[in-house]
Amino acid sequence: MYYVDSHCHLNLKKFSKVAEASSSGDYSIDAIVERAKNAGVEYILNIGTELSDIEEMQSISMSYDNVFHTIGIHPLEAQKHHQQYSLDEISRIIKANCNDEKCVGIGEIGLDYYYTKESAKEQKELFELQLANVTLDPVTASLPSETYARCTCNNIFVRHPEERSDVGIQNNIDSTHASKSALAYNEDGGEAINASQARTAVCVHSREAEEDTIAILRNHPGVTGVIHCFSGSKEFAFQALDLGFYISISGVVTFKSNVALQEIVKSIPLDRLLVETDAPFLAPTPFRGKVNEPAFMVHTAKKIAELLGVTADEISSQTSENFFNLYPRAKKFRRYIVQNPVF
Repeated sequence: MYYVDSHCHLNLKKFSKVAEASSSGDYSIDAIVERAKNAGVEYILNIGTELSDIEEMQSISMSYDNVFHTIGIHPLEAQKHHQQYSLDEISRIIKANCNDEKCVGIGEIGLDYYYTKESAKEQKELFELQLANVTLDPVTASLPSETYARCTCNNIFVRHPEERSDVGIQNNIDSTHASKSALAYNEDGGEAINASQARTAVCVHSREAEEDTIAILRNHPGVTGVIHCFSGSKEFAFQALDLGFYISISGVVTFKSNVALQEIVKSIPLDRLLVETDAPFLAPTPFRGKVNEPAFMVHTAKKIAELLGVTADEISSQTSENFFNLYPRAKKFRRYIVQNPVF
């Protein structure tokens, strides 16, 4: 059993500032990744927030087999990027770097009206621009919209040969499309990437901007992704699910006071859930108020298992599968590791 932390920020300076205080423990990336593995968190997605991150993100990913990254401009960085770059320059930089083999998506992008709505115009513009740079799956991009929604909601898949030998075709997706998504395997066990799996997904940040977020996503049919660190309404969750998006749950679901989110989690299909830390922020109970890290994600997963009435093994298995379905580029580096149960 292993977990995937589908959203964290290994490169944020908050980690390095903690590391400077030797009494606080070792917060080097080496130590963070090692503690994650020891806790059963086998894979980590390191999320970009601004263009100046890119070189560092690439370096971290290349240093660890189990770490991937995304590139993108966080909505709270929109105004700064508008001042520093032209839209053409932003698009060119994203296009030049999003095909790195360990860059699995574009993000963290979206809208945030919680802190300020003054930059709403710039946020929307950059959100649209970055969505336009997503590499679409050539199979699903050619499907009618209603078929695409079924395809993204019920992923065409091929399991590892030892797990299942069949090609899964769900909701009567045409078998020709399924055959195009068939995978080959590298000699070392990782899944080889074909054209369909060259696509990128988006990691969307939305805070107090639900209506605008959905409206903009609807402008980009064929784009799929995840609403990260979900904290919105049930209606927003269902609208995102209808667009083929996944919902990612962070440590805030473990807070006793967050009854509303706990109820929403109960209504989300398990095959559409991801789990994340958003480290170094939002540490789950019993570490609330401390610097968060991927190793703590198992506590969030345990809470989700409790809410859904399933086992930790089921959460581990399904959310890991969901991650690799959403970010197919990562499959090249996937290893089917069996570990002792975390709980």
